[in-house]
This record gives sequence, structure tokens and C-alpha cells, in this order.
Amino acid sequence: MLGRLFAVCLMLGLVSAAHGQPVTDTAQLPPGAILFVNQEQILAGSELGKRILALESEERAALSAEGQAIADELEAAEQALTDQRPTADPTEFRAAAEAFNLRVEKVRAERLAKDQAQSQRIDDRRRAFYGVAGQILGEILMQNRAAAIMDRRSVLLFNTGLDITDLAITQLDVAFAANPDLLPTDL
Repeated sequence: MLGRLFAVCLMLGLVSAAHGQPVTDTAQLPPGAILFVNQEQILAGSELGKRILALESEERAALSAEGQAIADELEAAEQALTDQRPTADPTEFRAAAEAFNLRVEKVRAERLAKDQAQSQRIDDRRRAFYGVAGQILGEILMQNRAAAIMDRRSVLLFNTGLDITDLAITQLDVAFAANPDLLPTDL
């Protein structure tokens, strides 16, 4: 009976500790603390991250619109070819169909290359963003003599009072406001 009571008390203590307030003032942190951060939230919540996500969205929309225009054009060309089939000379039709197939293959290869280039730009931008965010997190780590910073998404249970996500976003926003060129614009 006492064992169960102890387990319940322990569980309640862990649950209440897991619902602490996120860190806004690190002065109260003990030296050697393990801090927690949500990297995706830093990307989505910081001004620099929002700009990156907006740019990615714009690029995706442009690529999608271009892809739809090409698909519509190819569909119209295919329909015209299909409409010609009953009255066309078989040799001429075969040549036209082969030319259309080559065009479709070329378009697919070009689209694949554009998709891969876009994915690479997104990866490059995010890597650069997390490099900048990592510098901010490193400063927080050093200033607070913390032992480590872990991504909270990889931890099952933790004291949210050790979550520095909002603090990191604030410091990243301050750094970005001071230097809007934190990331190269050509990424």
C-alpha cells in the first residue's frame, strides 16, 4: 500500500514538474542544468524563421503554378494528338506521338531537376538557419553554465520550466533585428 502511495506521489511530482513555466529568465537555473528547446518552434516562431517559411511557401506556389501550366499545356497537346489520330497518316501520327513522348520525358526531367533544386535550397536555408539558431543556443548554454540543450521532441517527459524555446526565439529576433543579413539571401 505504501509502495503505491509513493508511486502516486512520485508521479504527481513528475507531472507537476513537467508543467512548469517556460524559461524567460535564466538567472534561476542551476549550473549544469539540461535545457530543452523545440527547434521547429524556433523556426516557426522567430521572425527570421517566418521569413524563411514564407519564402519556401512562395517558391512552392510558383513551382506548383508552373507545373500546372505545363500539365495543362501537355494535356491540350495530347488531346490534339488524340483528335488527329483517326484522320492522320499512321507514319506521321507515329512520328508526332514519339515527338510528344520525348517532349513529355524532357518536361519530366526538367521538373525533377527543379524540384530537386528547390529541395536543396530549402535544406540549405534551414541548415543555415539552424546554424544561426545554434549560435544563439550556444550563447544561452554558456551564459547559464548549462550542461546541454536537448530538442524536447526527443524527450518523453521533462520539466517545461527548463524549456528555453521562447527565450531562444526572443534572442534570435533581437539578433535578426540587429543584423537582417544573418542568412545569405542567395540561398
